[in-house]
Amino acid sequence: MSLNYFDDKEKVKKRQPHKRKAEKHIKRETLKSIYERFMEFKVKQNLRAGTLNKFVVTYNSIEKYHATYTDHPFYLADLTTDFISDYVYWLKHDCVKFEGNAYMPDTAKTKGLSDASIETRLKNLKTFMAWCIKEELILRNPFDKFEGFKKDEHNIDILTREELNRLLKVAKEHSKKSFKHYRDYVLLHVLIDCMFRITEALLLAPSDIDHVNKTIIIRPNNAKSRKARIVPLSSKTYRLLVQLLEENEAFDGEVDDLIFLSLSGRMLSKNNVLRDLRKYAEEAGITKRFYLHLIRHSAATHYLESGDIESLRKILGHSDLRTVLIYAHMADSTVVEKHSEHGFFSTNNTPSRKRGNKRI
Repeated sequence: MSLNYFDDKEKVKKRQPHKRKAEKHIKRETLKSIYERFMEFKVKQNLRAGTLNKFVVTYNSIEKYHATYTDHPFYLADLTTDFISDYVYWLKHDCVKFEGNAYMPDTAKTKGLSDASIETRLKNLKTFMAWCIKEELILRNPFDKFEGFKKDEHNIDILTREELNRLLKVAKEHSKKSFKHYRDYVLLHVLIDCMFRITEALLLAPSDIDHVNKTIIIRPNNAKSRKARIVPLSSKTYRLLVQLLEENEAFDGEVDDLIFLSLSGRMLSKNNVLRDLRKYAEEAGITKRFYLHLIRHSAATHYLESGDIESLRKILGHSDLRTVLIYAHMADSTVVEKHSEHGFFSTNNTPSRKRGNKRI
């Protein structure tokens, strides 16, 4: 045995220093973590819950599509032009409507979204990619080479004046039954007269009525555009509103500060309003698909038959005149009338000829 010193561990050769790459090492983030930062940015913009939820639906949708063909982590670099094209095809042909929704019947859970829904998701995805460019997370936007999504123009079948009058007549007949029916009759009058969105109408407070000028104001916090606007009331609609306010005084206890109240003194549900008005529409013999926004669109279209587009823009609450043109398609009867007046062979442009002139 030697008398050398003992070591606690075995000696090993000195390790050589590692070679380091010149470029900086960047940790890859998943798309979910980046999208969460994007949502934080959108929340700080003070967007409303409905708009924020649409961005969430868009992310859940692209994540679900990504999971259909791979179980690998989802990164921002995976959002290529080809991915977007394949994603749109999946939305159109394979995505199941209302999947996972316990309140929708199985008959409604069919494959393929509507063109409008696909367009909304593409719009939200474009907003996200533009934010990524601004934050310098990517150098090139995959939408730059995306050929786009062609959708069929949606043909809106408006209610005629005669159908609107029948709907009002049925609602008036029911208005004598109870407070609820009278309230629905007044609400229908307001929707047709003022062309409000249903949410704008349901959020109206008694203080929003100007009794001197017979106008009603949409507050910024209740308007979709977040801009206040004043809308005139017809004499009949104003009288109905005043009578409804008198009826509301019969409520006992604390009620919401609103014009249109449920039987419990709270804000009305859009779904309940739609259910009741659909019953009136069916009784009025209206066979067209009935939805609440159809009233606003129909009234705006008939307004253009004799009114001007600028005043309609102010009533509807749109800042862009082009949006009004999308809302208010002219009725076929108006097109025929305008063509007979201003067409090439109209009576205004065709020279008159004496009856005595004969061909030889």
